[in-house]
Amino acid sequence: MSLPAFFDQVPPITVFDPLTRFLGAGDGTLTYRYADAARLAGHSCPTIAGTWLMLRVGLARLWPDSLPQRGTIHVHLPGDEDEGTTGVMAAVASLVTGARQLDGFKGIAGRFDRRHLLHFGASVPGALGLRRADTRRGVALRFDPTVVPSEPAMRDLLQRWADGEADAGEEARLGELWQERVRRILVDHTDNPALTSATDWP
Repeated sequence: MSLPAFFDQVPPITVFDPLTRFLGAGDGTLTYRYADAARLAGHSCPTIAGTWLMLRVGLARLWPDSLPQRGTIHVHLPGDEDEGTTGVMAAVASLVTGARQLDGFKGIAGRFDRRHLLHFGASVPGALGLRRADTRRGVALRFDPTVVPSEPAMRDLLQRWADGEADAGEEARLGELWQERVRRILVDHTDNPALTSATDWP
């Protein structure tokens, strides 16, 4: 998968996974990059970009002075698993946090259990909720993609593609404009509170 160059400009997310260290696969420090999320999903879009930014903001808020503890984070999504883009968001969140449902790692001697950490249909006041398993402190995240609108030409190009009328050049241009919007979201507006915001979630 050939990836756009701007992927390298997106701030990474670094976490600490005690299971990684326990099983001798490293010191427990894991750094995820936006490219990992794009490879997992097989594409790059505003939904994946928004999920990435919300995770980055939310984890920093829950662990302001240390690395987030992977495998100890509850992830809450308001939609059902098969509703809209909820499944895509869940996949990216699971990658970074380790949160799973019943298909997660069962743990060793009662520790490192990753099951029951991913919740759908949750009553979270936002697009994504994160909660620490130890302190129960929570944060609700919001992402407003309208802050970074798409280029006007995208609508016509997308319609021509949907109608089967776009030629190879137009299809390539559509992809360029699509990723340019993602670039602006992730690079130009990385720390824009109007785009990605967080509030404490009691």
